[in-house]
Amino acid sequence: MDNASLYSQAQPGAFGAELKDQIPTINQHLVNGISFLNEFRDFCKERANIERDYAHRIEALVRKYQHKKEKKTAQTQNGGVPASPLEPDFDPALYDGTYVQTAHEYDAYTMTTSRAWTSILNDTEALSRDRHQFSENLISKVYDPLKVLATKKDEARKKHVLFAQKLLAEREKSAQERDKAKAKYDASCEEVENSKQKQERAYDEKNQEKLKRSYYQDILDMNNNKNSYVLTLQVLNTHRKKYYDQDLPELSNNMQALDESRIEGLKEVWEGYIRLEAKLNTDAQTHLDSMIQAVQAVDASVDSAIFVRTHRTPWSAPLDLPFESSTTFNDTEELVLDDNARVFLSNKLMKLRRKHAQTTVDINSRLKDMEGLSNLKNAYIENNSLGDPEEVQESILEASRAITVLQTMSALYDAEINTIVQTIGDTGVQNQPHDFKAASFTIPTSCDYCQSTIWGIAKQGFTCRDCGFNCHSKCEMKVPPNCSNVKGGAKAQRNSFLGGGPPSASSPTSTFNTMSSLPPELAPTGTPISELKHRASVRESPSSSSALAGAGAGATDAARSPQAIKGGAPQVGSHGSLNQLQAHVIYDYDASSPGELTVRVGDVITILEGDDDGSGWVTGQLNGSSGLIPLSYIEMEQFYEAPSEVAPIQKVRVLYDYDAQSNLELTIREGDIVVLTSTDCSEGWWEGTLRGMTAQFPANYVELI
Repeated sequence: MDNASLYSQAQPGAFGAELKDQIPTINQHLVNGISFLNEFRDFCKERANIERDYAHRIEALVRKYQHKKEKKTAQTQNGGVPASPLEPDFDPALYDGTYVQTAHEYDAYTMTTSRAWTSILNDTEALSRDRHQFSENLISKVYDPLKVLATKKDEARKKHVLFAQKLLAEREKSAQERDKAKAKYDASCEEVENSKQKQERAYDEKNQEKLKRSYYQDILDMNNNKNSYVLTLQVLNTHRKKYYDQDLPELSNNMQALDESRIEGLKEVWEGYIRLEAKLNTDAQTHLDSMIQAVQAVDASVDSAIFVRTHRTPWSAPLDLPFESSTTFNDTEELVLDDNARVFLSNKLMKLRRKHAQTTVDINSRLKDMEGLSNLKNAYIENNSLGDPEEVQESILEASRAITVLQTMSALYDAEINTIVQTIGDTGVQNQPHDFKAASFTIPTSCDYCQSTIWGIAKQGFTCRDCGFNCHSKCEMKVPPNCSNVKGGAKAQRNSFLGGGPPSASSPTSTFNTMSSLPPELAPTGTPISELKHRASVRESPSSSSALAGAGAGATDAARSPQAIKGGAPQVGSHGSLNQLQAHVIYDYDASSPGELTVRVGDVITILEGDDDGSGWVTGQLNGSSGLIPLSYIEMEQFYEAPSEVAPIQKVRVLYDYDAQSNLELTIREGDIVVLTSTDCSEGWWEGTLRGMTAQFPANYVELI
């Protein structure tokens, strides 16, 4: 059986049988395959560089922290203190607690956490060395063999390509020989035809004979050229058949064998690459197992016992701080027990008990929350899919911290309560206390205790819910607990005191009288705001001046006192007169009853009656109609008109955002412009008006403009 038949029976999948006359395609396939060898070789080179750099970085990192650990150990052992008394085999269970060491001495290597840390550093360093060796192996066992393999395969490919070019050239040579023979044959045929025509045109016999001999010679040449052409044609066809049926399939199969040998070589290299990777991972697992073993040996109780043993020092509880008398006034630590002090202590006792009761409620609520969180944590521990117990533990700790703070507050309240009870008894002043609530005073109102003016929207004072008693925040604790429990009762008592007579028979009396419980120099005197408005409505005359003077020194002092609020109402004195109060409407309000007044934003109304009883309503007049309007829906325009210089409106610009923590504070945002109403607040706080609301804000959050 000849080679052609062998190739015709080639197995399916052979290049020679399946890829007819596709040497360029097969060659490109070989080029791509060899290029992939170089591509993987470049991958290994970059991987080796990365592994080498990673190993160097890890090694440098480990050495950095080993140096830190060694430095700490050296400082502990050679830092001017004796060597650690701890034994490496110290057993906390056998520790009797008799050793006391004043210096902070401990051998770091006795700590289980330190041993684990040492193991982590050492094994990590070993991992870096393995990585470095792996990078070297990638070069020597993968990169270099791949380079040799790619070079050999490319040289073999080039030989196949040259041979394919040679076979093609031989075939083309046969084709050229056939073309030449065909051309000569065609030329001889034309020559015979030309000779025949010349013979037929000849007239003399002599020329005809000559032309006849030439004609026969041309026929002989034509026949020879034809035979040559037929022979070259047969040669070409035979050559072509062998070229396509034998030479090209054989060359294609040889190129296929080359490609398959390339693949086998790549496979072998890949197996070596994977074995290197597997060895690296095996060695890494060994080091990880060593680290896990060291970490599993960590015992928090052992480390705690070691730390306690090495850091225990003699200690005694601090003594109570003694009472320190003023350098200018020799005094003792006993509480003052005059009438005013008893009133103050009684009020404080009531406040402390309310706070203590609320704190107890808060503690019990927090304890219930902690119990629920503990149950939730246990449920999460039993079933991790429900949630993270660590997050619940953080919530438990937050609740515990809150309880600790509340318990501290409760203990402090107890301390004050016990001290006051030991001094004035369990009940203090036996009477009816006022039920005070924080109140805003947008219209100047007299304090029923000290008779000076209260003014300001930002909770400048208090009003009793039961009797309407008004007072400053600073006066709250000084007010005797003599609430009449009747609306307007406080005003009736105040007017009786100002008139010089005793309270009316219809007014309730109490054990402690507000006026008699204070020393003469602190007795509250003055004129109610309603009387001031009445007096100021008439042009001042000598008689009115004397009448004002007759109201008492307290009234004069109160009238001539400086303004309590910057930019607020000017003082009322002998040179000022009270004008009708006007206000701007800042919100629409529709009357819901006949006694109310409908207003719209921008309306200017006249205030006929202020919020003296703390009800939150004022009586206003607009376009001849009068009625009640909510105090919070208006903004005062002016309170007094005086020929003296009026303080200019002061404004501030907000520098930082601040969110109010209570209804006494003002929420401000960067860039807001706030009208400053007072700087006489708590330390570090100012009062201002923004968007119709007046409250306090941090002074360092704004700048004056």
